[in-house]
Order: sequence, then C-alpha cells, then structure tokens
Amino acid sequence: MMSATPLPLLPVSPTWFCWRDQQIATYHSGAGQPVLLIHSINAAASVFEMREPFQRLSQHFAVHAIDLVGYGNSSRPPWRYRAAIYVDLIVAAIERIGEPIALIASSLGAAYAVMAVARRPELVRRLVLVCPTGIGQLDRGPGLAAYTVYQMLRSPFGQLIYRLLTSRASIRWFLTQQSYADPANVTRERIDGFYYTCRRPGAYYAPICFLSGLLNCDIAAPFAALTIPVLLVWGSESTISPLRLASNFVRARPETKVVTINRASLLVQDEQPEAFVAQVTPFLRS
Repeated sequence: MMSATPLPLLPVSPTWFCWRDQQIATYHSGAGQPVLLIHSINAAASVFEMREPFQRLSQHFAVHAIDLVGYGNSSRPPWRYRAAIYVDLIVAAIERIGEPIALIASSLGAAYAVMAVARRPELVRRLVLVCPTGIGQLDRGPGLAAYTVYQMLRSPFGQLIYRLLTSRASIRWFLTQQSYADPANVTRERIDGFYYTCRRPGAYYAPICFLSGLLNCDIAAPFAALTIPVLLVWGSESTISPLRLASNFVRARPETKVVTINRASLLVQDEQPEAFVAQVTPFLRS
C-alpha cells in the first residue's frame, strides 16, 4: 500500500496492486456487469474527473476505476512516459477484472483504451469514448522536437513551469476555458480536487511527457478494425477537442454511434452527469 495518505478522489477508498514494481490505485463500487473507467491525461488528471459516473453507474453495474501510473493515488516514478506504458497498464487492469467488461475512457485516455481493446478484444464488450483523441488530434508520434522539449522540461526550469501551470489560478483558467462550458460549474470543490493531485511527490513526471508530445497515440487503424459496439460522447461546447473531430472517427468506422450533450465541454461526464448516464446506460445494457 502507498505510504502517503490517499487523496479523497472518489467516495470509496482505493486499493492497490503492484505493476512493474509500482503501486496502482484502483476503486470499486456496485454489483452486476463490470464497467471500467479510464481518466484523461493532463497536468491534473486522476479518477476525480470520473466521480460522477462512478457513483451513478455503480447503482446498476460493478464499476471499477483506476489512477493511471503517474497520477492520482498511484505511484509517480520518474519515468520517461510513453503511450505504450499506459496501454500496457489498461490491459493489465482489464485482465485483473477477468471477464468481459464495458470500458469508458476520456480524451487521450480513450486513445489508450482503443489500443488496449485491440490487444484483448475478447475481454471488452462495449466501448464508450468521451471526447477522444488519436485521430486528427494528438496522433502525431514524437520526434526530435518532442524529446528536446522533454529534456528542457525535465530540468529545474521545467519544474517551475509545471508549478505555474498547476497553480490554483491556472487550474481555474483551464477548467473555465477548456473543461466546463458553464463557469459556474468551476466550484472550489472542483478546483481543489484537481489542484491537490498536482502537489503529490513526483507529480510532474508524467505531465511533462504529455506536454512534450511523448504521449501522443495514433489509433486510426486499430479503431477502424474494432468489432465491438462503440459510442462516442461529445460535449457540444468542447473547445480543446471540438465536436467536429467526431467526423474523423465516423469516417474511420462508419458504424460508430455519436451522441452530443448540450451545455457541456471537455469534461462532459462531470458537467452533465445525468445526461451522460442517461445516454450511456442503455448502451452498456444492450
């Protein structure tokens, strides 16, 4: 178990499993068909952004969630992170559940989820992607420029940049401008939830890989080859991953279903949780 007091990211306490000598925080609530929640990747990412679907879906399903390595209550080793690390971890989480699951994943975490499904398709029966990237956005593999930026950010100067990007003022700006459509939804509770996860020891190692472009992931080919039902959920007012990007996924795989939720931005599952669950639940049950 981790020695630090766990962050209160979800209404249940985490348990941990060892993966590559690191402690990975997992959460579970409810009973029934299993559902796994995968959070997005950014400077302040964790399962905190999935707390609404975690609580609401656990009334009908056995809901699992995971803090990806480098985030939340999981270990934060000083690795040079790559997309393949997260794909491997999601595969491990799916295999631990041990029966076919429904998978709900957000943003860049959704790209990793697609790659994991492509590897173990027999263990995933439904896939929900929330404002996903990987086709037309964050899909260009890292080159020399990305590694140069990474080396710069790995320095003390990079630590300073990270602390500026994860100050309360910066988090408020990011949530107001890019994550929530209605500024009134950017409450003190939400700011605290994102802020405190940025202040854990080693918190900056994974985010600087994201900022450098090392975590980009091209999923066009594996997404087109998926054989399970796929639902895309998009906030109508998402700016950082605009709704127009959904057409890239539909072109790659025409049978993909897309639903739009009004008055929501990037974190649609947290901003409009009732509408989100109303759209997702019938899809998970079908």
